Amino acid sequence: EAHKEITDSINYAERIQRSLMASKKMLDEYLENYFVYFNPKERVSGDFYWTSHLIDQRFCLVAADSTGHGVPGAIMSMLNISSLEKAVTEKLKSSDDILNFTRAKIIQTLANDGSLEGGKDGMDAALLIFNKEKTKLEFSLANNPLWIIRSGELVEHKPDKMPVGKHDKQ
Repeated sequence: EAHKEITDSINYAERIQRSLMASKKMLDEYLENYFVYFNPKERVSGDFYWTSHLIDQRFCLVAADSTGHGVPGAIMSMLNISSLEKAVTEKLKSSDDILNFTRAKIIQTLANDGSLEGGKDGMDAALLIFNKEKTKLEFSLANNPLWIIRSGELVEHKPDKMPVGKHDKQ
């Protein structure tokens, strides 16, 4: 009975977590010839991909790995997604402003977690902003690189070595 309750609870949590991630409808609207490889280690996890419209008709895409795995990681991913959503509703438009606002929100939220450090959690993320009209890509990278294949050549953009959240080297 306990196993069934835990399994049912995890299944329910997975549905909630997936509902917050990028929808196929939005991805189809903005991207062509794409694929999503999403294979978390556990049913719920800290890994997520998220999208949003920006106020200037551009499209924001985030691929992230939250602190923790399993249920704690999934809870962190929900905090991270809600912080990203708040940044977008604040009408922020640049990739660095969105990640910096998100970072401050996460640090503020976790400050009262009961630990001496005050919540050293968050996420590693790649945030991309697409402007289809100008065929322009803007990005900010926090511990996650960006790989672009252009004319059969791999171009790697190195990330900042700072997570979106509190870090030892502020």
